[in-house]
Formats: sequence, structure tokens, C-alpha cells
Amino acid sequence: MLIRRIVSNLICLGSIFAFWAPSHAQEHSWTSTTGSQIDADLVEIDSDQVTLKINGRPAPLVVGLDKLTEQSRYQAYEIWFNRQDAKQFQMIRQHLEGMVQRPGAVSRLLLEIHKVIPESPYAGVWAAAGISEGENDNVFAKRLLQQSIERIENQQEHLPGRHSMTLASAYNNLGVVALKDRGGNQAAASFTDAIRHSGVVSPILEHNAQLVAQGDTEQISLFELAPRLRSELLTSLASANVSTTKPRLDNSFYYMLDFELPLEAGAASRKIEGLEAPSVYSELMAIGTGFVVAPGIVVTSQQLLKDYERSANLIVTVGTTQQGAFKSLLCKSCLLESTYGYVNRLQSYSGGGASTVFTNFRVVRPASGTANATLMALHVPGLDAEPLLIADDTPKVDSELKLYGYKPGQQMIAEGVQQYEGKVMSSPTPNGIQVVSHDTTNGNRGGPLVDDNNVVHGMVFGLPSNSLDKGGQAFGARIIRGWFNRHVRTTSLKTPDENDSRRQINVEDSVVPVFIWETRRGGKLFSEVADGSAPSESLLIKNSWCLACGGTGLCDCPSCTGGMQSYRTKDVIARSAIAGDIIGTVVKKKKCSTCSGKSKLRCKICSKGRI
Repeated sequence: MLIRRIVSNLICLGSIFAFWAPSHAQEHSWTSTTGSQIDADLVEIDSDQVTLKINGRPAPLVVGLDKLTEQSRYQAYEIWFNRQDAKQFQMIRQHLEGMVQRPGAVSRLLLEIHKVIPESPYAGVWAAAGISEGENDNVFAKRLLQQSIERIENQQEHLPGRHSMTLASAYNNLGVVALKDRGGNQAAASFTDAIRHSGVVSPILEHNAQLVAQGDTEQISLFELAPRLRSELLTSLASANVSTTKPRLDNSFYYMLDFELPLEAGAASRKIEGLEAPSVYSELMAIGTGFVVAPGIVVTSQQLLKDYERSANLIVTVGTTQQGAFKSLLCKSCLLESTYGYVNRLQSYSGGGASTVFTNFRVVRPASGTANATLMALHVPGLDAEPLLIADDTPKVDSELKLYGYKPGQQMIAEGVQQYEGKVMSSPTPNGIQVVSHDTTNGNRGGPLVDDNNVVHGMVFGLPSNSLDKGGQAFGARIIRGWFNRHVRTTSLKTPDENDSRRQINVEDSVVPVFIWETRRGGKLFSEVADGSAPSESLLIKNSWCLACGGTGLCDCPSCTGGMQSYRTKDVIARSAIAGDIIGTVVKKKKCSTCSGKSKLRCKICSKGRI
């Protein structure tokens, strides 16, 4: 069985190495301290020298790093570390989905990858968390984390600021491991280091640090914490830039696996700046645009859901600016027309102590003889944006209308609502679909088509049916109005004639970004946003081992030492021929009645070492 397992792991490693294929050679310009220049590809950095491959020259060129200019040295380290990080990342990412279900087994595989590529920290950070949680081997996990920290510090020595998020994760996990090894002071110091290396302190790190600093939980109260270290931890936390996401977590500690993605791993983009997830278990799956049509009601495109199974647990949020700050509001319910159902059977999910509230989906069947418009109506409590005016017509061919929507990418929120010029290119099909010339993306789908009087005449709901074509597909205002009147009975749309003064509202204030989130339960770590702009970058694992007993399920008996109790009694301490027996107080030992001489008691906090 053991041989079979080893062979299986070797086969897996072989497939990993086969998966990674070196990128094509790319020449860069290199300048020496004497001013001479060459164009060559970087082959390797070894200690204090660099190996370059010049096109057309069979033998590589080995140059001392001290012979290159500061800019060329920086370039060399950047290329080399990017390449090594990307190589390790590609090798491990396919195995990370099993970290939650099989932390021990997956971590042993990651450990081999950690050894193969000694420059990159990813495998070591994740393997340490898995080994600590899966096998409770905290000594080995501590050594792995220290190695990973050394690797990051080595990269930062040449490229300052690199891997700051990954370094914060490593220090956070080192703190959790130290607590499991009954090292309260070391844990406090590690959490303080994690905070200092965080640009924005994650909610998981904040949660862990607060638990240690407060020391009022049943497990933490067993540890002694030096007042100086507690003060430093609280001071660092108070002065840090803390995430606004506040998940409800229980009094447990969490391994944090946030990280920076390597640039050469096909993931140079980052999360959308300023956007907070509705929970720590949520992954951003799709983005789009919507517009307010009634108080608290947003209309958008149903195509935001097109790639998801009906069983997926989805959360819909809508962005808005309130008092000058961007805020995400939860969509309480979503109404859509479909021949099959998107059904969230659960309205909340508790995992790892965090509670997630899902959006409730109400699906109605299309009526016979009516257009099956792929629209959605979102009920968003707390949204105070002014409703737009909706026309009651079908846009004519060549009508020039402005499309309002969001541009996908990292700066989506910062750049705000964009205007796209274009015109209607076709008459409606039997299903009411019209082709428009506007530059349509996954970010602005669901955006309104507006005339110069700020009246909505349609909505761009999706990309062209042929991906090679330009423009987009739209529904006219009459289709939108008919769909809304059939399905939304609590309110109605306003026509321009009913209140002409409403034309003066700022359209951009009523156009909002829409985000679709999926709740992961440890099943998959990486998911691409629909437009490919932002892969997921974080994962957390809850420590399930009891800190009070170190995961053994047994605690030291408080009534004895080594199973024996000492007691004082009167006994003969000396004998004299004249005085006879001399009686005095002596100390004797007996088997402890509390633990029956076993020196251990069953832990009252956990069950067999697990919480």
C-alpha cells in the first residue's frame, strides 16, 4: 500500500512537471557598468552571477552581477523570481482545491514542489497550513513557514515590497502554529509582524489578533501573554488599514492563505480595487451593469447567470456611492423569466463560524406568445438612487443612443460609469432583439440606452451572437416595460410624460455595477471572473484542533504531578535508645485520586482533540 501511494505521488509529480512548459525565450537589453549593451535571454541566476543566452551564439554567457548596472540587476532578479514563482504556482494550483478536504495528503505533495523550486514561497506556505491542520505536526509546519518567510525576505532584498500579502499570510499562520504549540508570546509577535506587512489587514488576521490580545476565550485564557507584546499587538492593529469586511467568525483561529499571483502565471490582473466580498467564502464570478427603474428595484441582464447551474449558491450585490464612499448592497431577491430554475435552496449557510446570506431567486415561466426577454429585476433594500424614466417605444434603426455602463478591470469602480456612443443597427427580431453598434463588454452588459433627454429607450443585454462581430444585442424599452409589468406587481415604471422634471436627473447616479458571487465550500479555489479580469486570490482554513490540550484530547491533571500527589503526615523520623521513636512531619506521595494516577484528564473543551 505504501509503495503504491509513493508511486501514485510520483506519477502526480510527473504530470505536474509535464504541465509546466518553459515560456519562449525573450530577449532583454543588458547594460554593463562600463556602458556596453547586449540583447540576450536570461537563463539563470546562480549566487553572484547571471547566465545569459545570446541569439545565434551556442555557448551561454556568464556575467557577474556586480558587472551589470543597478537597473540590469533589478531586471535580472525580477525576471528570475517572476519565472520561478510562476513555475511553482502552475505546478500547485491544480491541487489546491483539495486543501480543505484532504489537507494532509495534498500538503505532502506540495512539500515536494517546495523542495524542487527553492526560490518561491507558495508551496511552503500552503503545505505548512495543511500539515498543521491535517496532521497536527506543528514543529514541521513551523519550520516550513520559516523557510517560506526566508524565501520572501530573499526576494524582497532585491525587489522591495514583493510578496507582502504572502508574507502576511505566512506570519499569520506561524502565529496559529505557535498557539497550537502553546507559545502565546511567539503567536502575538507573529500576528504583529503579519499586520506590519499587510497593506490592508485582512478580516482573518484581524480576527486572530483580536482573539489573542483579548485573551478572554476558554482556550486562550490558558496562555500567558507578556503585557508588552499584547500592547504592541493592539497598537499595530489600531494603526493599521483594516478591511471593511467583517465576517462573523467563531472563537477559533484561521490559517490565512492570501497571496499575490505571479505575473507570468497568466494572472497579472488583480481583484477589483475597492470591492469587498459579501463574505470570506465568496468568489466573484461575474460582473455587469444595471439601472434603477423604481425605488429599490434594479433591472439588468440575465446573461450574468448564464454559466451557472441551478444548484449554485449565488449572491448578488449592487454597488452604490453613499456619502462619497463606495458600498456594496445585498440583493435580497432576484426575479427572472426562465424555462428552468435558478434555485437557492438555502437562504443562509454557516461554515467555519461565518454566516452567509444568499440572494433568493424567484423564477417565472415565460407566457405563451410573449418575448422571452433575458432580463432580471433585483430588489435591493437601502438603494436610494433615483429611478430613470423609461420610454414606451421600440428604438428605430439608426437612432443614436448613449450606452451607460462599467468598464471591466481592476479600476472598474474607480473609473466609474462610462459612456459609449453608438446607434441601433437593426429592427427587432420576433423575440424583440435588436443589434446595436455600441462597444459591448461583460462589464457594461445590462446598461441602459439613453437619449439626450435622459430617457431610457432600451438595454444592451449581451454580446453579439457571433463573437467575431462588434457591437451588442439589446431590448427596446417596450420589451422592458412589457416584461416588467407582467412580473413586478409591487410598483410600476414611469413614462417621461408623467414627470418631465425627472429628465434633469444625473443618469450616472442611477446606473450601478452588479456583481455575482458564488459561495465556495472548499470545493474550488480559483474561479475566473466572466471577463477574465480578476482570478480569486484567497482561501482560509479553520483550525479544528484544540489549543488547550494540543490536539491530544487529554490535559494535565491539575491535582498532581506525574500522577502522584504529595501530602504531609506524622511519622517516625528518627529513633533513640533513650527517647524512643521521634515523631515529625514528613512528605509522602500517593496515587492521585482525581486522575487515578494517570496524570491526564479528558479535555473538557474538545472531543478527542478536535473542536
